[in-house]
Amino acid sequence: MMIRKKRIRNVANYLAGIAVGAELRPVVQLNEGLQKRLSRAGFPSNPKIGDTVLPNAVGPISRFNADGRWNVHRERPKEERYVRTVRWRWKQWAGGGHQEEHEDFRDIYQQCYPRTHIEQPGVELSYVEQGGDAFIVSPVLRNIEGNYEAICHQINLLLELFGECELVKADLNRYTALKVNRLNWNMLPPGKHPWPELHAHLKGCLGRLSENTQSVIFDRQKTILDFEPDEQFIGAGGFSDYIAYVFKDRGIVVLESIRKGNAIYVFGENWAQFSRLSKAEVLNKDLHLTRLIHTKGWKTKFARLMDGREAA
Repeated sequence: MMIRKKRIRNVANYLAGIAVGAELRPVVQLNEGLQKRLSRAGFPSNPKIGDTVLPNAVGPISRFNADGRWNVHRERPKEERYVRTVRWRWKQWAGGGHQEEHEDFRDIYQQCYPRTHIEQPGVELSYVEQGGDAFIVSPVLRNIEGNYEAICHQINLLLELFGECELVKADLNRYTALKVNRLNWNMLPPGKHPWPELHAHLKGCLGRLSENTQSVIFDRQKTILDFEPDEQFIGAGGFSDYIAYVFKDRGIVVLESIRKGNAIYVFGENWAQFSRLSKAEVLNKDLHLTRLIHTKGWKTKFARLMDGREAA
């Protein structure tokens, strides 16, 4: 069944002709017009069979898919919560009629309603070819009532990215032999301090944020780079809010969030294992060894961790 809408709400209307319990998957058959939307979704312009990505956050559905969302409880009393760090500048008398300019970073707390985080679905899409045609496919699901929310989400994800999708049978001979090539991370050129490449990537991600906020984020990256990571990876698609720093001698991978969560995650797995995980697996399954919030004193805690004075 072909679906051409901005969004659907009642998925049961589209499943009436599919047997209960049958396997299905929403797909997009690519034509010349839809091929142009591949890069917007996070795929390379010339994808290979099996290329799999967590889609770019281009709208509310894909943003929820990549980052989850917050359920704000306005019926409850407000509570104090850390919201951001800002750069603080001031002048101070230094004697002799002169003033010295000082700069520091200050944590900002506000009274906010309590909130609960709804985890991201983390649905990844794959590129396949069949009988001379090209498709973008979502994971296989079974037509049962307990999966209605997941089916609806996958349909709306494809509608947001491509404007149309189709429900097809999950022909196991057709798709299950697919070799997945995850494209969620790009390695930066070798070097201890590839700041120009990182800076260019950050400017692209943070272009709409204020200079003050950008300076805070740049300072965080430079702090980590001072410990000379062996490799750096920048996230692609729905991972674009993250930078991964690999410290081989220490046996850890430091995952830095540049927007969401305001935290550093430290993992013990080597990069080959870590990079094969989906975003949902990385962030939702408590695989990290420790988590550092970017509040006052985080640099000292990070230094102790990197120097081996504080166990992960």
